[in-house]
Amino acid sequence: MKFAFVENRYKTIFWSAIAETLKLSGHTTTWLVQNPVFAPADESVCVVPFPRRTALAEVTEYISDNLNWVKSGDRFINYFGGNDRHYSHYERAIKQWLDFEQPDVVIGESTLFHELIVIEQCLSKGIPYFHPSMPGYPGARYSVYSYASKEPLGYNRAVPSEADCLLIAEAIRKREKIPDYMIPPSGKEPERTHPMPGSLLDRFIILRGYLMGERYNTPAPWRKWLLDRQVKLHLAMWEQIVLTKFAPKGVRFVLYPLQMQPEANLDVWGQPFRDQVKLIREIADHLPDGWHLLVKANPKSKYELSADLLSVLQQHPKVSPIALSETMVEVLHRADLVVTVTGTVAVECVLSWKPVVQLGEGIVEDGAGCMRLGEVTEILDVIRLIETGGFTSASDADRIRLVKRLYSTTFSGTVSDPASFPNVMAGENVKAVAHTLVEVAKQCV
Repeated sequence: MKFAFVENRYKTIFWSAIAETLKLSGHTTTWLVQNPVFAPADESVCVVPFPRRTALAEVTEYISDNLNWVKSGDRFINYFGGNDRHYSHYERAIKQWLDFEQPDVVIGESTLFHELIVIEQCLSKGIPYFHPSMPGYPGARYSVYSYASKEPLGYNRAVPSEADCLLIAEAIRKREKIPDYMIPPSGKEPERTHPMPGSLLDRFIILRGYLMGERYNTPAPWRKWLLDRQVKLHLAMWEQIVLTKFAPKGVRFVLYPLQMQPEANLDVWGQPFRDQVKLIREIADHLPDGWHLLVKANPKSKYELSADLLSVLQQHPKVSPIALSETMVEVLHRADLVVTVTGTVAVECVLSWKPVVQLGEGIVEDGAGCMRLGEVTEILDVIRLIETGGFTSASDADRIRLVKRLYSTTFSGTVSDPASFPNVMAGENVKAVAHTLVEVAKQCV
């Protein structure tokens, strides 16, 4: 079987270890690389040359309709002031690469623009595209998502018993089990062989690519510095608003936990609702009398914080920010309804009998405990159900089914870049992930 991999900065190091393991099992591999700084040491690597500036200046053709969703999810355009003039260059190169290599499966992420264009080409050619990714729950496991969606591929039969599933549901409800990305380092991680994110070495490596011509996923260092500085300023302003604007008493609360951006979870998988400022305003505008919207900052706040967001928090009469120090446990206790696009909070809510509305894709299905809405305006119907006692919470049988789904759609192991999570490079983990990818590929090819 032939596996193609798509470069994604430090994640490429992990993909390379997977590729070497696959080759030992008799499979062949090939690569598409956008940033040459991260090109793997492999015999079959296609490094797409950066487009010439003169060629970019001469671009007059319109971006085809099938790439509009790529443009909408492109973090460089959305957050770093980029444009799409290079798309045609990469689209041609990617098409030629796929036509020449004829892979059975392509493996990558769905975050950077070149990955999204690869996905679009794979869709048009009927080539399966795998995006292995770790969801928040049940922990130390990963799903294999299809193309640029949250549709899990493959089926895992190693599911806990119903009694164990109920215990796991309770552990999540009590916050005894939390998502992997919230677990602090234990101090027992293997010796780091790759630079710490944000370190001097990491910045030098990224800068090297920028100076070589990588200007389509990598912002100018000064722009990145200014944006990161703005995040700190916005967090300080958030706390100032908390001190001067108090949530009213004697009302019921809707909670909206902000999702971090840029992140595929929202910018790609939840694309119709990726504008969180607009979403917060629409939710608040459709709340009836006696209801108020609480907004919680993401623990790893980034560019979802903006002057426009702070303006809504400050000025909208039905919106209040929550103190940064307030925990999810505390705020969930205050909330009568939770709204999310693709956040893991949907799982927590269903398992905790807390009414939740989900607007995007997710493992939680529409039904008891969670209502999937197509339009924000429909939130009024959910509120009426809550007010009249008609909202159906999950039964223990529903909670068990959800936990079983969390296991049946995930596989044991960890998937990440080794700069952020060195444990992924452990030999047994690499072998397990490679084996699973082959098994899932057999089901899809």
